[in-house]
Amino acid sequence: MRCPSPHPDPKAVKYARNDPGTPMKFDNNYYRNVMHMKGLLKLDNALYLDSRTKPYVQKMAEDNNYFFEQFVEAMSILTEHYVLTGDEGEIRKHCQWVN
Repeated sequence: MRCPSPHPDPKAVKYARNDPGTPMKFDNNYYRNVMHMKGLLKLDNALYLDSRTKPYVQKMAEDNNYFFEQFVEAMSILTEHYVLTGDEGEIRKHCQWVN
């Protein structure tokens, strides 16, 4: 009962539809949308407009296997970082300086 329907009601507002083409499938279609200026956020579209990041968007959109490889790599990197809790760390008021 908790899992979303594979055929969601298009009028329902249960989650952000950042991929109307394949909303219930984890794939690289999001990047194809970005190439058509249909990203969820303006920042997403900016990735395609910027000459420094455009090749990455194109590669992700063209090659689903490459997308999966990069996703696995990114998740691996994220899990390597140890989160500090309590008084072990601090939330900086300005990222360049220690409070």
